[in-house]
Parts: sequence; C-alpha cells; structure tokens
Amino acid sequence: MNLLTGELRERLRLVATNPMRIAGLQGIYGDPCGIELIPITVSEALCLNKDPIVLIDSGSVKPLFEVIARVRTSCPRARLVVIGTDADDTYIECVIAAGAKGFVSAIASPEEFRTALDNVRDGSIWAPRRVLSRIIGKQHGERGGTSRQILPKVQLTPRETEVLRHLLGGKANREIGARLGIDPGTVKGHLQRIMRKAGVVNRVELTMYALHCQPEPAPALLSLHSGD
Repeated sequence: MNLLTGELRERLRLVATNPMRIAGLQGIYGDPCGIELIPITVSEALCLNKDPIVLIDSGSVKPLFEVIARVRTSCPRARLVVIGTDADDTYIECVIAAGAKGFVSAIASPEEFRTALDNVRDGSIWAPRRVLSRIIGKQHGERGGTSRQILPKVQLTPRETEVLRHLLGGKANREIGARLGIDPGTVKGHLQRIMRKAGVVNRVELTMYALHCQPEPAPALLSLHSGD
C-alpha cells in the first residue's frame, strides 16, 4: 500500500538473484509504475498456482531458457516477461519462442514498462516490431501459408478504426477505453470483430496485419511495442 495515498499497489513477482539488480529494478520501476516488485527464487516461481505475470531478470537468472521452460511447465498459465540487456533481434526472438510473452529492455522507461505489462495482460506479445514480424512470418511458413486467408483489406467502422489506431500505438485495452470513453470489455469486443474480419487469430497477428495491410497507417505507428 502507498502510505501517502492509501492506494493498493499491484504486486508482481520478480525472479532474480542479484541483490543490486533487484534494488535497481525496484527503484526504476517500483514507485514510478505504481507496482511492488517482490523478488523470488526460481524454486518459488515453480510453485505459483495462479495466472500471474512473472518477471524474469535475464541478467541474474541463468540458464535463462531452462528457467523459462521449467516455469512454463510448472505454471502453464503464467505470463512471463523477460527483462534483459541484450537487444539482439535473434536473442529476443529466441526468448519469445521459448515461451515468454514479452521482452523489455532493462533501460526501458517506466512508461514503456507499464505499457508492456498492460499489453501482456491483455493477451499481446511485447517485443520489437521487427521481431514480431519475423515470428509471424515463420509461423505462417510452418502452416504452409495456405491454412487460412488473411484478407489484404477489410472495411472497418469508424470506431473499429479508432481502436485499431490505438492498438498500433502500443496501447492496452484499458488505455484505449479511457481515450475513447468506453470500458475495456467493449474494446476487447471491437478487437475480436476486427480479427474475424481480417482473418487473424490473435492480437499479435492483428497488429502485424494492420501494419502491412491497412491503407492508412496510424500516426503513432513508430511507437508500436517500443522496439524501433
């Protein structure tokens, strides 16, 4: 609880072992993001029995990919977000392919960090745009490229267009709803209808579809998923 405001802060588990890195991450993302980062060990992460977002500090947790696999096996519903310093596209792609739902740079701003968490909570994958494009391209290739049709252009309502533009700006459902004066559930409904129209199956594919297929990209395009 924030002693000054009396508000309850969101509590997130952070898998990390280096005390200095833990203190640094708590200082950078704790109060500025309104969250409480609770350090836990890998063994403790394996015992989580809910559907939380779990942060993993790649700078102190080794071997990273083995830890991701173990946590996913023990807690298949957990949404893992890796905090890392390696910005190499191939490395980030491997992190996502291993099962993480997001990768955030250790030098990301508090605003970017908060947005990443909100997007992962809404069901998106948070990674640089170019990495997402590569992942989707490979997935489409593995399906033979013919399993279903992704329509090159669809007719959207004015409200659906607004929602899609905010999605491209990296906004989570809660933020989109606040900007448009609607509740997050209504935003989710709009996105589901757009996905059906476009012939895509998740928010990541919808994002990449909008980037490549919609004739009028949003002005906020370059801020997508903070990766460019």
